[in-house]
Amino acid sequence: MKPRVVGDLFPSRRDLLKLGGVGLASASLDAIWPVQAQAATGFRANPRGNARNVIFYEFGGAISHLDCFDFKESAGTQKDFDVRRIPTGIYLPHALFPRMEKIMDRVAIVRSFVSHEEVHFRGQYYLQTGRPLNVAFAREIPALGSVIALELEQRRREADTFPSYMSFALETNQVGALATGFLPPRYSVFDLNPEQALRGMALDQKAIELLEERWRVLSGLRDLERARMKQYGRSIGAFEDFSVTAKKLLTDPRWPAAFQLTDADRKRYGNTTPGLSCALARNVLQQDAGTHYIHVCHHGWDHHRRIWDRSVEDNHYRLISEADPALSSLIEDLGAIPSKATPGKTLLDETLVVMMGEFGRTPGPLNHVAGRDHHKFVFPALFAGAGVKGGLVLGASDKDGRTCVDTGWEKREQPRIENVVATIYSALGIDWAKAIHNTPSRRAYAYVDPLGAPGYIPIDELSGIYG
Repeated sequence: MKPRVVGDLFPSRRDLLKLGGVGLASASLDAIWPVQAQAATGFRANPRGNARNVIFYEFGGAISHLDCFDFKESAGTQKDFDVRRIPTGIYLPHALFPRMEKIMDRVAIVRSFVSHEEVHFRGQYYLQTGRPLNVAFAREIPALGSVIALELEQRRREADTFPSYMSFALETNQVGALATGFLPPRYSVFDLNPEQALRGMALDQKAIELLEERWRVLSGLRDLERARMKQYGRSIGAFEDFSVTAKKLLTDPRWPAAFQLTDADRKRYGNTTPGLSCALARNVLQQDAGTHYIHVCHHGWDHHRRIWDRSVEDNHYRLISEADPALSSLIEDLGAIPSKATPGKTLLDETLVVMMGEFGRTPGPLNHVAGRDHHKFVFPALFAGAGVKGGLVLGASDKDGRTCVDTGWEKREQPRIENVVATIYSALGIDWAKAIHNTPSRRAYAYVDPLGAPGYIPIDELSGIYG
């Protein structure tokens, strides 16, 4: 059987879906032009630029906030939680978070978030885009990571071959890995299935030589046909750019090096999808090869039934046992690995880590099927690294975890996902008050949209997490 021209070197669409993939298929390939981002009037942002990288860890499906990071004792509290007051002053179930308990002195908690959304698809879209779903314009809205990739393009070095925006297991949540919208496909996410990725990312010498030879032939054909292909517009250039990027990636020895884990890594992080994802996110940033925004999706937290029933396969006990070693190991390791870019700093010093779900879960006793339902009215998010002051607790819910009693900042309004987005942009040195006006619909795309579901909302960053 003859080998495919590129199939033995580059993944086919089917292979890409197994391994992971880029959010390319639904990108607006017919809407590619020089993006015109302009500073907005009225609100002046002052980006901090305190981070080179961001890792966003999503509790997809909504972790029960009142059983963990905003603990409230209730009729639904399980007897085996072993709740303790830890040195930072908060109460945390020791039996659930024996590892994270030890790193909470590096974590700031904001306990006063509210969401526009209360269903998973819309809530997970909100997390990826920083704005409520509007079906009239959804096709042109880029993912947050794609906007970051656009903004950081000018900072990319000649040696940077890794995608600016990567994710792990985004394919597992309800909305999937979103595309670039009106932005060019080069700013797409590269979403990876961690188990598949670990099975082999390296090319042997023979494959590299074959790749170089075929690339030489392909480049010659492109040169011959370039004048004719121009009539097909910028879409052809986008596909050519994609193949150039893939070729550089496949021949960079840092790429396969990033996908090597020791048995000790697997044991510490947990040999699970979130554990492997966090270990690989650490590796990717350690290579310092161009990736600066990583979204890790830990899906499955939607336990309307039997949330604490160990006899069923899917429950909060199991998912917390995955998150606890994954997140604690990630923060520990980032804090121990020296930065390649800044002498004297660690990766944690230059990486903002954000941990949150799309909303919380209903307070009080468990429901009639021993679970907890959706609750958007108050829930927490966790932040670490990049100068975040560990041990801080900002904002508060009432005694049941049902409503907000302290917003945690100078605003009367509760913070929202938009404010997390502003915080991420600010940390990366991006002016989050900017807007892009030459979109396909001619509707201005604000980096952080001040027009939320209830009307105008504050678009400030969460400056309080820095103490």
